Parts: sequence; C-alpha cells; structure tokens
Amino acid sequence: MARYTQDQNYRNGRSRRSGQQHAHGRGDGYNTQHGQDEHVALDQQIPHHRMQLNNFLQRRFRCTQGLRIDSSSTGPGHALQWTVIVYFRETEYGRGEGATKAFATENACQIALQALMQPGNGH
Repeated sequence: MARYTQDQNYRNGRSRRSGQQHAHGRGDGYNTQHGQDEHVALDQQIPHHRMQLNNFLQRRFRCTQGLRIDSSSTGPGHALQWTVIVYFRETEYGRGEGATKAFATENACQIALQALMQPGNGH
C-alpha cells in the first residue's frame, strides 16, 4: 500500500503534483509520431548471425562445444579496428572485421554459418 496517495499516482506514471502522465507514458502515440521508437524497428532488422550459428550447430551437431570465437583489436583507442575469427573444431570458418566488436562478430559468424552449411563442412 502506498504511503501517500500521491506516491500511488506517481507509480502509475503520473506526476506527483499535477496528476499528469509523464512523456514516456502519454499513450497518445506522441513517441511513435515523433520517431522515438525507431530503435525498436532497427533492432528487429538486424540479423543475429551469432545466434543463427549457435542454433545451426545445435541442430546439426547436437552441441556447440567445438565453437570458438577469438577477437583482437588494432589501432588507436579512439579508432579501434576489430578482427574476429570463428573456429569450429579447430578449423577457421569465418573472419570478420569492423569498427565495433559486435559488427565484426556478426560478420564473422555470417561467413562461418554460410561455410558450415556447405555439404561436407564441419565433419
């Protein structure tokens, strides 16, 4: 139970003083109309190749124990260049580079997934 009735209103997304809702809880589509939820749409468009690689290895080989992802960076701290290498059962299947570790990892996993999907790869 709330200590004060104002606290209960505040928990419901309303201001303590005026009783008006906060901007994030307007409920009138303001955030959508002004492009503030575009990050949700972008997240849904990003392919998750690392997850797809793990799922593929689970389906095909029933394990992911042979998967190893090594990463290294070069360059000055303000402009690092990442290199990520994907190994499966000690064989290199993908190598990716990028300005962020996440981008390089996704790139390497995409290449590895395509290579491992080829008949005869992965043993």
